[in-house]
Amino acid sequence: MNKEIEKLANNYKEIINKTSDLALKQNDGDIRKARKWLKEQLFYTADRATNELIKLSIDNILDYQHSKTNNGKRRKR
Repeated sequence: MNKEIEKLANNYKEIINKTSDLALKQNDGDIRKARKWLKEQLFYTADRATNELIKLSIDNILDYQHSKTNNGKRRKR
């Protein structure tokens, strides 16, 4: 993969993680409330990029929840 694209992808992953962390912080670490809060934020944005960032952050928190409940083991889908 092109190094520039790889660098941008890593930056994007970091932004997704920061958005997920913000949602968790806003909701005292409660995963369900954080996901609900992010879903509510979708109604406040018409920007497609922000909308996609929020959706990816919701999935990111969901992945975190699965890894937490499985003691680090990912569920097979």
